[in-house]
This record gives sequence, structure tokens and C-alpha cells, in this order.
Amino acid sequence: MKKKGFTLIELLAVIVVLAIIALIATPIVMNVISNAQKGAAERSADNYVKAVETLIATKRLDGEPVEDGTYTIDENGNIKSGDVELTVELNGTKPNGGSIEIKDGQVVKNESSIKVGDYTVTFEDGKAEAKELAKLLDVCQLTDGEENEVGAEYNCNLGAGDRTFYVLEKGTTSKPATLILKGNYDEEDLSWCISGNDNSCQADRLDAKLDEIAKVWTELDRSQLSLPDVYQIANADGQQAQPGDDVYEYKLSNSWLYNLNSYGYWTSTCLAEEEAYVILSDGFISSDSVEIADYGIRPVITLSI
Repeated sequence: MKKKGFTLIELLAVIVVLAIIALIATPIVMNVISNAQKGAAERSADNYVKAVETLIATKRLDGEPVEDGTYTIDENGNIKSGDVELTVELNGTKPNGGSIEIKDGQVVKNESSIKVGDYTVTFEDGKAEAKELAKLLDVCQLTDGEENEVGAEYNCNLGAGDRTFYVLEKGTTSKPATLILKGNYDEEDLSWCISGNDNSCQADRLDAKLDEIAKVWTELDRSQLSLPDVYQIANADGQQAQPGDDVYEYKLSNSWLYNLNSYGYWTSTCLAEEEAYVILSDGFISSDSVEIADYGIRPVITLSI
């Protein structure tokens, strides 16, 4: 008895039907995954706020009340303000950036921004809302060097024309890449502090400038904009510097890390009570008084890969 198989036309029909199903199903599946990741980031941010408030209550019971103010969140999920550093205990996913506002022993949600993975979580009337951060290849195009390698040059359109950036720290699947702007943002020289001569001001004048830039670079969330710290700069030049190491008067060998056409630029790192590190136009790492307005700003952008 002769067995009858599928004809070529029948096989092609099946393939076409499967392709149509895949075209319909793939966006749905991707949307489900995206919503799940977004929801997970929002739950993580809510849990983090509860963990911080538990820490505040514990400190109060121990006679060590936590002062009001804005606290930055480091890559390990701990918080810092000035010389105060607090370890936040949390089971599950910790934030890896952002800031929280503490007032009267509570986290002021509407004034906080918490970075969880590739999402920034803000709060509207106490409800968490996650927004996916811009990715490297979404806004930047490689123009020189190796993809995602330190020193690679990218042309990035952040919402106000193209600007050139260099990779300061390469990204991984678990850690975003950081890129530093080529040259100072504009010709304006700024002091580190708005007023006073003490670096307890936390570079508020430079932060205010970053706030202005964020309104122009609309493709980025404000949490993706920062100042370079001096150890990022030194390490991009091949050092293995850790916070607290002495890098004063170290001479950078990579010219893209300093500006030949300007006096220099500020970093976010303090050296002494009244001084912060600067990168001079000749490539030397130096320092100056935080009230001196002789240096510009080279913003750093953080982009996942």
C-alpha cells in the first residue's frame, strides 16, 4: 500500500501559518515579559522603602536617629549623605542607584527616585511607577574603537543633537556602561558649591547644572546623569584605584580623559574638607577649593547594554 505524504504546497501552507502565529505571538510575549520586569522593579522599590524605614526606626530605638535629608543610593543598595553611610538590609533585589528623601523618620516617596536594574522607579501619590532606562545602542552609535570597551568613541543623540562620548567603564549584563562627554559641556566655569567653602554642600552647584542638562537631554532619565568620580578617571587610565587611595598628582596617559582646550573639569570626589579633585588640562589629577569657579563639567551618562 502506497503511503501518501504532504505535498510541497501543504508544507508551505503550514510554514506560512506558523510564521503568522509567531508574528502575532512574539510581541504579546515580549510585552508580557516587559510588564513583568516593570512590575518586579516597582515591587523591589516598594520593599526597599520599607527596609529603609525599618532601618530608620531601628536607629531611633538605638538612640542614633537618622538625620533628614537627601541620601544617594550606591550600587550595593546602601545609602549615603555627607559622611553618613548606612547599610540597608533587604532580602531580594536591591536598588543600584538613585536617591531617597528622608523627613521625620519616613521616606518621602514623591521626592525619591530609585534605580532597580534597567528601570528608574518614581512615585506618584505614593504609587510606584517604573520607567525603562535608555540603552547604549538605543541612543549611541560606535564611531571609533571596540564596541563597549574603555576609550571607545560613540556618537550619541540624547535629544538635543549629536554629542561625542567615550566609554569610561564598560558594561556587562549586570552592570551598565558609563560614558563621559568629550570636552566640557559648555564654556561655563562653575564652583563646586553654590555657597560656602565646605564640601559638605555635596557639589550642589554642579548637581544644579546636571538638572539643567537633564532638561535638554530628554532621552535620558535624570538618574542616568552624574559627575565622574576621580577613581573612575584613574581606572579608565589603567589604574586599580579604590575610594580613599591617593591619586593626587597622578598624570593621565589617555588624552581623551582630559581637555587640552580648557583649564580643567571637576570630579565628584572630595580630597580635603574644603577641596575637591579636578582634572587639569595637562592631564594631571589635582584639587582646588570648592568655592573656586575655574573649572567646567563633563557629564557622565549611564546606559545599560
